[in-house]
Amino acid sequence: MREEYLEGMLESLTVIEEAVPEQLRGLMGQATTTLQQLPEPVKDTLANGLRIPLGGSYQRFFMISYLDNEILIVRDTLGVPEVLTRVETSSSSSVVENLEYNS
Repeated sequence: MREEYLEGMLESLTVIEEAVPEQLRGLMGQATTTLQQLPEPVKDTLANGLRIPLGGSYQRFFMISYLDNEILIVRDTLGVPEVLTRVETSSSSSVVENLEYNS
């Protein structure tokens, strides 16, 4: 089978301040200050995630190793497995159920 990527999503990181080593706290403070100085439209875009259209420019081939109602295991051309679990999403159509898999 072939998998084609149409859109990528970059989401902002969530950092637990207590987990940051003391040596990096100054750098984290500088990064936070820099992010706060960005224009509001840029901050909103970063907060909501940045969508990157890929237009099908990235694709990969895979083989389904296992499939049931909750789990999908696929292997790439090198045999490396990837385990995905089903996540139900809201559907705009009452006829077609919209389901996604997350890895």
